[in-house]
This record gives sequence, structure tokens and C-alpha cells, in this order.
Amino acid sequence: MKLIFKLAAVALLHLVFFACYPETGQFGNYYLAISLLLWVVFMLFISTSTKLVSLFSGAAGLAINLAAFGLMALALAATMPQGDKTSVLTKLQEKKYPDRDTISAGLERFGINLPREAKAGRKALEKEMENAVKKAEEKIAK
Repeated sequence: MKLIFKLAAVALLHLVFFACYPETGQFGNYYLAISLLLWVVFMLFISTSTKLVSLFSGAAGLAINLAAFGLMALALAATMPQGDKTSVLTKLQEKKYPDRDTISAGLERFGINLPREAKAGRKALEKEMENAVKKAEEKIAK
């Protein structure tokens, strides 16, 4: 079961990087697929050794897992292609963090339209507020 969570975390880390820095150019989708495959295989191998180390020390096994995910994040940031030829690692070092529009554009790659979802949520909230106000007015009128 832990292996499934590790593999899901690998996919989630890739999706976060691609949502935050979506301007990957024409080879971005290929990079995502190949990188995801390589890191899944790497985590399968690391998971076996982590299990053996965890028999002796649970903290050492946790440290190995954290180091593997840190290495993965560093490798993604250093090698992920960008349209402006500046690596994500360089952008992070220069404190050029993604803004809301960039993240919205990145989420649209995965079929999530953030502005539309926010607008629908706002309308639902306004409708609930109107219902609550009507109920309060009815109680006050009684």
C-alpha cells in the first residue's frame, strides 16, 4: 500500500511542476511521460531497498524516501524544458515564482479551468446566501 502512495506522490510532484511552469515548449509532454516513467521505476527500486533499511531503522527508511523525493524535485527543476530556455531551478533561485494566471494556464493543460470553477463556486455561494437571508427574514417576521 505504501508503494501506491509513493507512486501517486511521484505523479503529483510532476503535475505540480507542470502546472506551475506550463511553458514547456513542444517537447514538454514527451518530457513529462519519460520523466514520470523513469522516476516510477526509480521509486520501485528505492522502495525495495527502503523496506530492507526500515527493518533496522524506520528513521533511516524515511530519510531515504525524503532524499529520493528531494532528488526528484531537484532533477525536475533542473531539467524540465522551458520555452524561454531558463530552467525552473534558475527561476526558483531568482525568486520568479508562478502567479495565478500561470497556474491557471498550467491547470488548463490537465482539463481544469480554474476561473470557470471559481465563478461557478461564487454563484453557488451567492445562491446559498440568498436562501439564508430569506430564511432569516422569515424568522424575524414571525
